[in-house]
Amino acid sequence: MKDVNQKRLNQEKIVSHLNLNKNLRVNLEIFDQIDSTNSYLLKKEQSINTLNICVAEMQTKGKGRSGKIWESPKNSNIYLSIGTLLNKDISELDGFSILIALNICRALKNIYKIRAKVKWPNDLYLKGKKFGGILIETKVVNNKLALVIGIGLNVFMKSNEFIDQEWTSLHIENPLLKINRDLLISEIISEISKDLPIFLKKGFKFYKRDFEKLNILKNKKVIVSNYPSSNCIALDVNDDGSLNLLVDEIKRKVSSGEVSLKIQK
Repeated sequence: MKDVNQKRLNQEKIVSHLNLNKNLRVNLEIFDQIDSTNSYLLKKEQSINTLNICVAEMQTKGKGRSGKIWESPKNSNIYLSIGTLLNKDISELDGFSILIALNICRALKNIYKIRAKVKWPNDLYLKGKKFGGILIETKVVNNKLALVIGIGLNVFMKSNEFIDQEWTSLHIENPLLKINRDLLISEIISEISKDLPIFLKKGFKFYKRDFEKLNILKNKKVIVSNYPSSNCIALDVNDDGSLNLLVDEIKRKVSSGEVSLKIQK
């Protein structure tokens, strides 16, 4: 009998497990190989009240934050992008990547009782190591906002010589757990679809308390790209999702587009 990780992603099973608002239309495409699930959806026409979902077994040009490559070996992980069209301004999406991280954490807890943490603003951690990341991309189309949510999760990957930081996978941390990628993808999409309209009405402030419970950076010494020679401590987040830092004893606020952070060892 094949292990779960050897099974190809199944469109019918993913769709059958979705729990979505009845007003939402869903278009799901699965690719054996693609350059980037995000790039594919950025080129695709998006519609209001429609989720265009792209999943791939492998990416040849997987995209990480700040132009980095997201390593995407075949049949090992989850490479998922969700696209839609919003009648909103990009300024109304402050803190949105944190919401997506919370959705993923909730999905993992719901199905597998896995308790992940979030590294501001868009990384997912297990036992102090990164296993997932989020890339939000947008473009303006006819005065509306085309939104693409990119999610990469290390599921069954056991080794990768090309990753230049400490990393882990769901399998490494839970080797006896039988993880079904179809089910996990469905649960993540369902969680996002449930919270998206709430976020658009109430903003990140509504989720701030939930994030602080999972904030792996809080009160930790960090290395900050903007302050490389300073002593920095990460504090809490603000209502707009920006992060408070203590920089050489002076409190400063930084937004996700301004800095990159590493936990100081």
